[in-house]
Amino acid sequence: MSSRSPALDALIRNAEAAADRETDPLAVLALLIRLVIRSEADPYLLADTLIEGVASTVAQRIPPENRGEASVETVRLLRDRLRHYGAI
Repeated sequence: MSSRSPALDALIRNAEAAADRETDPLAVLALLIRLVIRSEADPYLLADTLIEGVASTVAQRIPPENRGEASVETVRLLRDRLRHYGAI
């Protein structure tokens, strides 16, 4: 018997099913993010995890010569989206 919550088990099953249907990793990630947002996951840990993902992506995947501009634009986009949702 699983020691995980039924909601987490359902989330994992949905993510696995999506991964089987989707070949685009970004589509799977977007779906998984939507599922986690709707779950009972701690919203502060979720935000921290997503921010770490953004920082790691910029640091590891963006060419060094573009990291500064990509970082500034990422922060601008975050600010714009938070304004759109009325958070700031």
